Amino acid sequence: MKEEYDIALIGGGASGLSLLYAMHLQGILDQYSVLLIEPDPKNSNDRTWCFWTDEQDAAWQMFGSSVSKSWSQLDSAFPQRQNMAPYRYVQIRSKDFYRFVKDALQSYPNLDFYNGKVSKLSNQRPFELKLDKDQSAYAHLVFDSRPPTLNDPDLIWQSFVGYRIKAPQAQFETEVCRLMDFEVQQSEGLQFMYFLPTSETEALIELTRFGEAILSETEAQPEIERYLQKMGISDFEIEEKEINKIPMTLSLNQKEKLHSLNKRYIPIGVRAGVVKASTGFAFKKIAQHSWAIAKALKEQGPIPQAGHGRQYWIYDELLLNLFQKKQSPILEIFKRLFRVHPIPRIFRFLDEESSWLDNLKILSRMPWRPFFWSIGRSLRRSILQLIIKT
Repeated sequence: MKEEYDIALIGGGASGLSLLYAMHLQGILDQYSVLLIEPDPKNSNDRTWCFWTDEQDAAWQMFGSSVSKSWSQLDSAFPQRQNMAPYRYVQIRSKDFYRFVKDALQSYPNLDFYNGKVSKLSNQRPFELKLDKDQSAYAHLVFDSRPPTLNDPDLIWQSFVGYRIKAPQAQFETEVCRLMDFEVQQSEGLQFMYFLPTSETEALIELTRFGEAILSETEAQPEIERYLQKMGISDFEIEEKEINKIPMTLSLNQKEKLHSLNKRYIPIGVRAGVVKASTGFAFKKIAQHSWAIAKALKEQGPIPQAGHGRQYWIYDELLLNLFQKKQSPILEIFKRLFRVHPIPRIFRFLDEESSWLDNLKILSRMPWRPFFWSIGRSLRRSILQLIIKT
C-alpha cells in the first residue's frame, strides 16, 4: 500500500466494485492510482441481487454475464400467470459478482486492496484516511459507500429473511417465479413472499417486510414454513440464509443533479440515495450511477448525484406517508397496482422510467382518499419545518 492515491473507495461491496468495474469498461481505471478499503474478504455468498431487465439497463449491460438464473414468467401477485416479455427477472449471487469483478480488476498494478476499516476521515484535501492496524493513506478523491447514519423519525425499513432450500426430488417449475405474493400474514407493516426456483430441486424463498419494525428470523421462519406447506413442500433442507435490511427513506435523496466541480468527497450506494424510497430497490440504480460517475471521470466533468426524478420523489413520499397511517391501505394499493396494470407498465413505473401517460393510467386507478390524507400529512410537515426555521 502506498501513502497517497488519486482515488480511495471506502467499501468494496456492490457500489464500490460497480464503480471500479465501470471505470474498467470505460478504459480509465489505469489512469488513476486507486485504493479500495473493505474489511470483509467478499468471497462468500452474503446476499443475492435480483431485478427485472429488458437488457437495455446498465445493470444488465455491465453484469449480465454474472446472472446465474432468469425467469420468463410471473405468478402470485397477478390475477393469472403472466409472461414478462420484453422483460425477464434475473438473479445475481454476490459470490459470483465479487469473483467476476475481481477477476477483471486483478491485472491493474495501480489498484490496491486494503482489508480493514476507515476509523477517521479528514475533511480537507488531500483527505487523510486513518485506517485500523495503525495504517493511514491520503487520497485526492474519495468515494464513500459506508452505511449512513439516519436521523429520520419516520424511517421505514425493507427487511427480509431468505432461505435457499433444497428438496429431495424434482418439484419446482424453473421458468416461473413468484414476486410480491401478498397472501401471507400481515404483521407490523406490509409483508410479501418471493419464491425463486433455481432448479427443479432448489429455490430461494424470502419473506420481506416494509415497516418500522425489523423482520426477525423468529417471526419469518414459521411463515416461510407455512407458505411452503401450502405449496406442498414439507421436506427440504436449508442450504443458505440471507437476513438483511435496507432503509426506505427520502432523507438520503439528492436534490441536485450534479456535484460541484470542486467536490472531492462523493457518497455512493445507499449513502448517496440510490435506494428507491417506496420499494427498497437499489441494484439497477447502483449500476446506473456507477456508469455515470465513470463517464464523468473520463470526460473530467462534474460528478453526477444518484438522483430521483421529482415526480417519483413525490410519489414515494405519498406512499411512505401511508405506512404511518393507522389501518394503512398500503396492502390494497400494492395489490391493485399488480392486479390492473400490464407488467411492462408496472416495471417502467417502479424503475422511474414511465411516461406521463403511464403515470396517469396508474394514478387514475388508485384509491384517492388515502392519498388526500397523505398530501395533507406532507403539507403539515412542510408548514412545521417552515415554522421551525423561522
